[in-house]
Amino acid sequence: MTRLVLVHGRDLDGRDPEVLEAQWLGALGAGLAAAGHGLRPTDDDTSFVYYGDTLERLVDGGTAPPVTVHALAADPAALPRLVGALPDGEARFVLDVAREVLAAARPDVAASSPVVAEGAVGDALVAALVAALGLVDRYVPGVSAAVLLTLTRDVYAYLHDDAVQRVIDAGLAGALADAASGDGRAVVVAHSLGSVVAYSVLSARTGGPEVPLLLTPGSPLGIRAVRDAVQARAPLTFPAGVARWVSPRDPRDLLALHDLTPDAFGLPAGSPRIEALRVTNRAPGSHAAAYPLDDGGWAGYLALPEVAGPVGVALT
Repeated sequence: MTRLVLVHGRDLDGRDPEVLEAQWLGALGAGLAAAGHGLRPTDDDTSFVYYGDTLERLVDGGTAPPVTVHALAADPAALPRLVGALPDGEARFVLDVAREVLAAARPDVAASSPVVAEGAVGDALVAALVAALGLVDRYVPGVSAAVLLTLTRDVYAYLHDDAVQRVIDAGLAGALADAASGDGRAVVVAHSLGSVVAYSVLSARTGGPEVPLLLTPGSPLGIRAVRDAVQARAPLTFPAGVARWVSPRDPRDLLALHDLTPDAFGLPAGSPRIEALRVTNRAPGSHAAAYPLDDGGWAGYLALPEVAGPVGVALT
């Protein structure tokens, strides 16, 4: 069977990759059933690209306890301490993302966010960022300052640190190599930060397996600061060897923020179209790929028939 390659998102350090893979396959199985597909991929058919612990180690340099959403929520004083320790470039990146999230969720509140000059550094930049994250905490439903900071730190590290990118890219490159040695085809499902990784690897490769489907639920690639950082590394392109790119997003998912339309992610003229798919994600925060429910069912992007359906088609 065509290889199924799964690439997770942010804040999954310390988790058991086998448990995460089982959850993704459970949610995907529910979505396939709802879409009327009899196919149920197993771990034998799947490569789960886990980089959570590696990313956390590289971002923090191994000198501090892991900075996770739960750790930040448990210690309110940790957030301003962490913000104050950020390099100016990273602080500016986080501030740009926070302001874009505020502008989308609460334009009236975004107008009250402190403005700093383009080249501002040091205390002025930190004060503006702390204020913006405070507004996110107060006014943006489903997104906390801790969640936003964790996502942006990971995305920034991946896009601006060559060592981080090399190590993480190697995991996906290895999964694609395994697919190439099989039937020569790989369906790639990449959630959240994973979509940035998958786009980077697939757009830079010069060979490897055919990819009948690239599925990027909850992708932050349309966020201005993220898109600009991606574009600074290489011109935007539709990855060679990808037959179809579908990008599902719940409009309430403020960690994805924008559909991957030409306005948000402009590809060169004549490129294939990214299929921006609007869905309703019942998981808390509307962002998770797979979320187990108390009744034994599943929520999350992968549990939706309109998201899982294209996977079933591509795998068969």
